[in-house]
Amino acid sequence: MESRCNYQTGMSFPIFLSAQDDEQASVRRKAFLEQQGESCQTALERDDYQSIFMSVYGIHIDWKEGIFSLLEALSETLGEATFSAEFDYGSDIESATIDFAGGQSVFHHYSIGCDEYDMEHTRIEHLLLLGGYALRVHRESMMSDTLSFLLMPLNEWKRAEQQFGAESISAHFTPYESLCLEPEYEETTANDTSANHQKTYYAGLFYVWRARILFWCVLPVLAVFMLGALWSALTSTEPLPPSQPKGCENVEKVHSKLRPEVAEPLKARMRKSLGCQ
Repeated sequence: MESRCNYQTGMSFPIFLSAQDDEQASVRRKAFLEQQGESCQTALERDDYQSIFMSVYGIHIDWKEGIFSLLEALSETLGEATFSAEFDYGSDIESATIDFAGGQSVFHHYSIGCDEYDMEHTRIEHLLLLGGYALRVHRESMMSDTLSFLLMPLNEWKRAEQQFGAESISAHFTPYESLCLEPEYEETTANDTSANHQKTYYAGLFYVWRARILFWCVLPVLAVFMLGALWSALTSTEPLPPSQPKGCENVEKVHSKLRPEVAEPLKARMRKSLGCQ
């Protein structure tokens, strides 16, 4: 299978970063959008280009998926001859054996959102660096249900950084590892290609995903509970106090000027005679 992480991606990427008012970039953006069958509005031209660019060249992993989905996508993008993946679903612990960069690596399957996924994903990033590629997260996808990545040769990332600056690139893309590292490790760059580099990890970005998933699960239950409580409050009525015979309301007033020891027996007798409760 032919690699999709090719020269065309590297040639199109500078247009992704070019300013809206760059006339040459604008011509190429319009041509790309027309090639993809998309209409072009000048005001949204750059945004449309970036969106379609990621749709064509990006790797997209749904939040329900995990390491195996990413490895399959990498094999499809780089080609099986370059990045071969063999999956073992029969064992108690599912695993994938990857042939890449002159060696074999074994990865275990974990779903997005757990600490183990973060660690395995970072191992994949380091493995790709050994083979001359860099995989980065598209920041715009970080709060959506589908996480998007861009895989390009490392020299293409460096060339774009020299042309547009590191800040311009980091505004759109970042290594997944930088989302998971403790603050003291945030300065680590893509030039670190040590496959055995050990760090302390925490679940960074995907704590947000976990919170969202929990919210989706709890919200329906909470809504049903609140509707039930509201319905109960609307339909339940407290019984009205029984009506009193005429004159009962005057018992206290009639005896208000008497001493208590005199008033109480008289009030009791009057209530009884009137039938007050």
